[in-house]
Amino acid sequence: MKSFQHRDAKTVDEAVNLVKGYQGKARLVAGGTDLFGVLKDRVLPAYPELLVNIKSIPGLNSIEEDEEGLKIGALTKLADIATSPLVREKYPLLAKAAESVAVPQIRNMGTIGGNLAQDTRCWYYRYPHEIGGRILCYLKGGKGCYALNGDNRYHSIFGGWRNESPPCASACPGSVDIPSYLSKIREGDLPGAARILLDANPLPAITGRVCPHFCEQECNRGDFDESVSIRDIERFMGDYILEKGNEIIPASGADSGKSAAIIGSGPAGLSAAYYLRMSGHRVTVFDRREEAGGMLAYVIPPYRLPKDIVRQAVKAIENTGVEFRLTVDVGKDITLDELKRDFDSVFIANGAWNPVSIGLDGEESTTFCLDFLTAINRGGRETPGTKVLVIGGGNAAIDVAVSALRLGAEEATMACLECREEMPALPWEIEQAVEQGVRIMNCWGPHRVLKSGDKVKGMEFIRCTSVFDQQGAFAPTYDSSVKETVEADQILMAVGYASDFRYLTPGSSLKVERGLLAVDPETQATGVPGVFAGGSVTHGPATVIEAIASGKRAAAAMNVYLTGKAAAEEEAEKTAEPFLKFNSNYLKKTSRVKMPKRPVAERSIAVEDALGLGLSEVEGEANRCFNCGCVSVNSSDTGLALVALDARVTIAGPQGVRTVPIAEFFGTLGTALETDEMVTEIRAPRPLEGARQTFLKHRVREAVDFAIVSVASVITEKAGKCEDARIVLGAVAPAPIRATEAEQFIKGKAIDSASAETAGAAAVAGAVPLSMNAYKIAIAKTLVKRALLSQDA
Repeated sequence: MKSFQHRDAKTVDEAVNLVKGYQGKARLVAGGTDLFGVLKDRVLPAYPELLVNIKSIPGLNSIEEDEEGLKIGALTKLADIATSPLVREKYPLLAKAAESVAVPQIRNMGTIGGNLAQDTRCWYYRYPHEIGGRILCYLKGGKGCYALNGDNRYHSIFGGWRNESPPCASACPGSVDIPSYLSKIREGDLPGAARILLDANPLPAITGRVCPHFCEQECNRGDFDESVSIRDIERFMGDYILEKGNEIIPASGADSGKSAAIIGSGPAGLSAAYYLRMSGHRVTVFDRREEAGGMLAYVIPPYRLPKDIVRQAVKAIENTGVEFRLTVDVGKDITLDELKRDFDSVFIANGAWNPVSIGLDGEESTTFCLDFLTAINRGGRETPGTKVLVIGGGNAAIDVAVSALRLGAEEATMACLECREEMPALPWEIEQAVEQGVRIMNCWGPHRVLKSGDKVKGMEFIRCTSVFDQQGAFAPTYDSSVKETVEADQILMAVGYASDFRYLTPGSSLKVERGLLAVDPETQATGVPGVFAGGSVTHGPATVIEAIASGKRAAAAMNVYLTGKAAAEEEAEKTAEPFLKFNSNYLKKTSRVKMPKRPVAERSIAVEDALGLGLSEVEGEANRCFNCGCVSVNSSDTGLALVALDARVTIAGPQGVRTVPIAEFFGTLGTALETDEMVTEIRAPRPLEGARQTFLKHRVREAVDFAIVSVASVITEKAGKCEDARIVLGAVAPAPIRATEAEQFIKGKAIDSASAETAGAAAVAGAVPLSMNAYKIAIAKTLVKRALLSQDA
């Protein structure tokens, strides 16, 4: 066991503030029966530097009853609860639960507060560090639940808790709640899936075509067979949203009386416009070009992103009430100061459209790649040359080379400094380019353009020996003695882009650092009040989803600026099921659906390569999602009993005292306790006179072991029929779970063997067992039946 400091707290305030001061590196300890075990085995994600003893706090170890019912201090020992005459007489359910915990030695040390707040007993979580290394599951900062495809005999049969952010959503710059919208697709609720998607990304039809799908690279399914085809599903949903239009896209919020100007109509500008409009602000987008969409409309080739899709997406945003003022050049036709005067806030997202010079001898005879791609998107179909040479190793270079071939070039060669593994282009984009005939020259640096008179004849290269220094900074080195010459009659430069700051006047308070507008990365705020910026102008060329995310961040911060208050977070849509539902189909190894594409010989510059998925394919792929979550079960015996008794828990922390229903205490991954909070008191209302209270626990051994399945019930009968029932299942879900279907069935019926058996079946009707724990269903059914037939008072 590692060393730690130890402090005795004299008051609750002292205890919680001590923990707060250590910023997550301190833990509270009372009986210590759970904590010292995990410390010894070193299973915690962060080892505490301080333990705060709360047994020294007076007044928290009492058992009393008043007019409201039972009141128990959080430091009351389990043995005292089990033997209390008051509890045994009026709350026997709780007494039996306390008596069932472990062995007498543990009950004489352990407290009810500790029993409620204990860590999960999942063996993957508790795997001792010294016998094989820490297993990083969800609860310890990892990306997966090992029990899903491992030994899950003692785990949940009712699904799991959602991790704070599943791996796929964490990898997405836009923080799209991917598992939730895939769940809606599985349920057949496409409108619901669309609304979840739009909450984070207003342009899914576009990102579904051009996103590098970081999410798929982190998908846990990839460790099982193949990752889910998330981007292809997103494309289907994006097209569905455009097709349904206002049936899906929400109306704008109530008019706030505030206004926002947006400079630039690329993905960052469109994103900010959409979310500002959803908040009720009047939004006007300015762009110096004839068509909105920025790089989406002018740069990405039509075979990857059809321009009618871009126009539909822009129109959908315009239909929310956003005004577009095109062919207006901010800095020339209107000044930034005028926008600041006429609007309550301004968002700058004018992108990066200017070429970056590399000082190449003869560079003036080359063509800037964005000019070439813009001409294509404006309808240009001229063959760029017979032998085309593209300088650069990024995705834009790939687009240029492939487009050149599709326009009739006989050869297209890409030359870049990087080796194949270092190329900034996405691996699958590189593979597709090679498939279509692009030749790639790695580790060559452009030296000089070769010309005959005014005509380009090719380029001389020198060997690039390294691209980055030991710190990872761009610092290429060359061996000028090793040279290569490439013939070409057209050279296209794709080595970088710079932003245009024509709207900045001398003495402007806006700061430009290393060619980018300086902003707060959390809010996109500049140093000028009311002025925000995002997209390529702040972070350089990046992906579409990264630009969308920056626009959304800016919109949220602008809304705070405009209204003077933070927008209330909308509660997630409540579902009938309290836990994530796992689909047993995921246990079967399957291949991911493949996006159908046109044969290479049939591909052209103007027609989209990818043909799209159908609804049945999308539904099938959504069914492959693990719906990742933690499937460990809650092991608190007293918690189960207290849910049946409808108790409430009082919690104290540095921010004050709050009281929550016991069901809400267990309503998150773990418990509702923050790291600097502690339970101080538990209250349970007095059950109705004559109510039958029962606690049953099935375990491997009669002592020590935790429950495999447990049941707590409070049954009230009148005139031979069940008047009210509270039936709670334990050790079958991440938290104690009310068997509501069983409760509803048994109410109003005489309780006999037949009705009790039917109620038992109803209690587990929604169970979706994992690969090794289906046996829990039969045990739960039997225990519910026994609880209903029990004559315990």
